[in-house]
Amino acid sequence: KRRCRARDLIHKLTRTVHYLCIRVNNSVFQQLQSVPLHSGFGARDALEPLGLDDNAVLEWIFLVDTMNFCFWSDEPTLFTVEYREQTWTGYRAMVAAFAKAVEAGIPVYRPAYFREATYNQLSSIFASTTHVTIPLLNERVKILHETGRVLDERFSGSVKQLVAAARGSVQKLIGLLTQNFSSYCDVAYYKGRQVHFLKRAQIFAADVWSRFGGKGIGEFDDIDSITMFADYRVPQCLCYLGVLEYSPELSRRLRAGGHLPVGSEEEVEIRGCSIAAVERIRSLLSAKSPRGQLVTSAQIDFYLWNFAKTHSNEMEDYPIHRTLTVFY
Repeated sequence: KRRCRARDLIHKLTRTVHYLCIRVNNSVFQQLQSVPLHSGFGARDALEPLGLDDNAVLEWIFLVDTMNFCFWSDEPTLFTVEYREQTWTGYRAMVAAFAKAVEAGIPVYRPAYFREATYNQLSSIFASTTHVTIPLLNERVKILHETGRVLDERFSGSVKQLVAAARGSVQKLIGLLTQNFSSYCDVAYYKGRQVHFLKRAQIFAADVWSRFGGKGIGEFDDIDSITMFADYRVPQCLCYLGVLEYSPELSRRLRAGGHLPVGSEEEVEIRGCSIAAVERIRSLLSAKSPRGQLVTSAQIDFYLWNFAKTHSNEMEDYPIHRTLTVFY
């Protein structure tokens, strides 16, 4: 099997971290062992528009993952969208906003559309029902324009062509994304070493794999080579579960609501230790799983992210780290 060099490097670097430690306890292992990590595999997301063919589904996933970054707010109120008589916040609010646009006849997922869409058009699509707008709107508009242009120039405007060019390899697909689309190149430096987090590139590959049930365009022979998707929500969940423990210094800073700069030692350690922690959990689960049953970091990440969303009130004493970035 292919090795993930980023995974190996992060494992080495997390041995020398200063701001936090990893504790994979039995209760967390038992909890994850009891949940169906394969549930939802191959299923359509509830907010994915109905009636999309496979090409359109790929375009939809690409749009959503290209915009999948920075939904936190310094205020108690979040970016919010009302859709289908439900209230959606954060990431799900963005997905609901896109679904709402499609329902209104706007082909927002088509690269030809978002490549040319104006600031006012996109701002209208992202309209919030609260006074808190979607974060980094200017950056989002620029990224959609650049992404649409590059897709048109190098892949004939086709997300399917982009995925097919990977020839069934997650690592090749990640390489294509990071080499061609600047907003996917999620790389940091830590103690003189380059660290490839690649959150959105990896989650795009995992979403395609999961949505298509690992078949056809979603078949990858190295899906187990990706790590978890290092963001700000899963680290919070890992802290709540006792898997990560922040130093008193870092805890005080996060509780005070301070921002961590992109690429700061604290930010890189949080993301790196989150990856290392999930890898330890994956190894334990793999050792106890039935022979031939694949356990991936992506599945564990999906579970932890959903757990964090459904237990958000219980996690209020465990602050997220706040970093303004287009990478996650």
